[in-house]
Amino acid sequence: MNEDFLHYIWKFQQFIHFGLQTAGNEPIQVLKTGRHNQNAGPDFLDARIRIGDTIWAGNVEIHINSSDWHKHNHSIDKAYDNVILHVVYTNDATVTTSSGEPIPVLCIKDLFDYQTFRQYKLWLKTASFIPCENNVRDVPELIKTSALELAAIDRLETKSQFCLDYLNETRGDIEDTFYRVLLRSFGLKVNALPFEHLARITPISLVRKVWNNVSELEALFLGQAGFLTDLVSDESYVHELKRIYAFQKAKHGLQSMPLSGWKLFRLRPQNFPQVRLAQLARFYARWGAVSQIVTEAKTTTEVLKLFDIVLEDQFWMRHYTLEKSSKPVIKSIGLATSELILINAVVPFLFALSAYNKDETYQERAMAFLEDIEPESNTVVKKFQDLLFPAKSALDTQGMIHQKQFMCDPRKCLNCKVGIHILKAYAKTH
Repeated sequence: MNEDFLHYIWKFQQFIHFGLQTAGNEPIQVLKTGRHNQNAGPDFLDARIRIGDTIWAGNVEIHINSSDWHKHNHSIDKAYDNVILHVVYTNDATVTTSSGEPIPVLCIKDLFDYQTFRQYKLWLKTASFIPCENNVRDVPELIKTSALELAAIDRLETKSQFCLDYLNETRGDIEDTFYRVLLRSFGLKVNALPFEHLARITPISLVRKVWNNVSELEALFLGQAGFLTDLVSDESYVHELKRIYAFQKAKHGLQSMPLSGWKLFRLRPQNFPQVRLAQLARFYARWGAVSQIVTEAKTTTEVLKLFDIVLEDQFWMRHYTLEKSSKPVIKSIGLATSELILINAVVPFLFALSAYNKDETYQERAMAFLEDIEPESNTVVKKFQDLLFPAKSALDTQGMIHQKQFMCDPRKCLNCKVGIHILKAYAKTH
């Protein structure tokens, strides 16, 4: 037995209520289970329980053994003095408040369906893609959609936390915040951290001074990223970038990053950081103060056009890095990458802005953007689709990614709408 399952049993009242009694043989009626408390303190808060002829208002604590009350030192903790019922699997000890008042005990060992518990235990041990893989296909689509939406919102709240940290750090400077968020997203997953570091050592205040000049922007970004340090080249274009950056470095007292922080292994050439930095220079040269455009945009089309950036000048047509030349190719930010930037930068930024300004308009727009983007295609999404989970938009697929990582993999089946639905249905048939 584990406490998570006992929490599930209590929260959803999945036990026999007929003739329910305390260990002291007093009749019990559960009027309100209370709020499930995920923080320190009793497990369920603000419950209502009729014990005998008296209705009690207070908290409920749950343990496998009633003696766990003493192991956890609750008998000397005043935070547990308002516990009105101790729900246990095995009643092996008498429990009291810090003042010595006895606390009623409900033992539910013989009151629930053990087949349901065995099914849950199988989920904990399975090596399947998701624990309920063998049961989930028959779950109504409405339940699955609801679970994915909750997971997507949770993912947005998680992903937007670093944006909220930036907003607090910059005292609400949305231009500076979006600049940092944008650079992080330009690195995609592989180079997110070095791009974030680049944003910190190359502040927006410095970028503002040169964002009308592509060459100066490009020299600044590539130089600060360390790609111009000790670089030997016969290209006149590279010599010009090195000259410009040397002047910037001396004027502003700049210190470049070490090259060791960048990752190129298994990257598609179009995603090489030198290419992305050149595109970033053209992005800011074209748009300048872009945060207002982002916050006022009503459609994904308005946002995606911001990233319609193409490298088609003579040098970048022939290069993916500053060293080696290659076959001439126009290098653009493709639609798939633009949508990833929207998902990983614009949407979390708007979500964080909503929390910072206490304005739900930005949050609603962020959700609408996700619903307007085509569903992502990756291994996780495809496997969920095989299990008949709907993938109608990026909102669904973001939910799938989060559901897999933070619910299914850690086996939090008892906190999942899909898992709860299956277990409830299972209990009815056994």
